[in-house]
Amino acid sequence: MKKRISRQRKAVADPAPVPDPVITPYEKIAEQLGAAIQNTVEQIPGYNDDLSDVPKNLRRRVTAKFIGMTVAAVESSSELQGVNQLDTTECRDTLQFSQGIQSLTDLLFGTARRLDLMRRVKEGRAGKSALAIYNIAQRVALNPNNTHVKVHVENLKAELARPKRGQTAKPTAQPEPGTPDPTAKGGGTT
Repeated sequence: MKKRISRQRKAVADPAPVPDPVITPYEKIAEQLGAAIQNTVEQIPGYNDDLSDVPKNLRRRVTAKFIGMTVAAVESSSELQGVNQLDTTECRDTLQFSQGIQSLTDLLFGTARRLDLMRRVKEGRAGKSALAIYNIAQRVALNPNNTHVKVHVENLKAELARPKRGQTAKPTAQPEPGTPDPTAKGGGTT
């Protein structure tokens, strides 16, 4: 009989085993899309250039229309061509790049927002169901014959008590300097 009780205690103390990770269809899709995007953007001239010296607060000083008008002015005036201050070929290439890439960045940002919304909706629905099961499991664990459920309830409770991402745990109250520490042995100052 004692051996049986010790096994039950062990079952209560150990957390439930976690299944081995499985590569899901969603992970495969994400990997394929990521690889396709990476392979495609690497074809863009200058994509892999070192941009570490670019300031973080880089901003556009003029509009694309202004650049286009300046290119037209330089191309139509031999006097402006003579000062050799603007490479019209490079400026036209920049305008073409900007036009072409803008639609891609709009698509990628829109796709990212949509996928993030889908993820949050699915997690919200799953979380609602998980909380419902947690509440049921708490009631089931009250029965002394269901010690195996109590292990799950304790693990779930601990996970719920964890600080959320971006939050920090509440700091414990520290005694003011010069006041005795009530938890110290002897209960007084030294």
